[in-house]
Amino acid sequence: MLTLQRITSEFIAPEDRFRLSGATGEGGEVSYWVTQRLMRRLLKVVFDWLAEHRGELERQTATELFAPVAGRAESRQGAATQAAAATQAAAGAAPAEPEPVPDKATELVLEADIRMAATQISITFKPANGEHSQLSLQLNEAWQWLLILRTLWQRAEWDASLWPDWFEQVQAPRPTQSWGSVH
Repeated sequence: MLTLQRITSEFIAPEDRFRLSGATGEGGEVSYWVTQRLMRRLLKVVFDWLAEHRGELERQTATELFAPVAGRAESRQGAATQAAAATQAAAGAAPAEPEPVPDKATELVLEADIRMAATQISITFKPANGEHSQLSLQLNEAWQWLLILRTLWQRAEWDASLWPDWFEQVQAPRPTQSWGSVH
């Protein structure tokens, strides 16, 4: 199983699905298509896990929330461009549409396994024909990823009823730049 050190989430309009691209701990890269149906199921579990930590999210300051990830950001070269696009999207600006990746380079994820612990959630992506990859997220990283996915979900014009009311009410800091593994 591959360990994902970084993941980039994009909505690809011509495919009408998400593409998750990741860098592995072994120096390789993977790219997955994730359908709306699978993403909805995945998000429901992540929402439930974060809801248990809602108070903690609201108590933490921006420095406390993103400090554990900040040290890893220095080793990531391409993160600034993706973070700028996510920040622009969150601010209402329309970043350039990502170029579609040929299907042979991007595998369809058929299922995902999720393991939850008190401070971490791990998602194992299981593509149809490739090796499984695991992404582990701390509370702050999961929150940042959901903020990005929310922006992409809105851009996709998919039904927003999936997103819980409390998500917008949480006063956790909104990242202005990518600090690490999620962008």
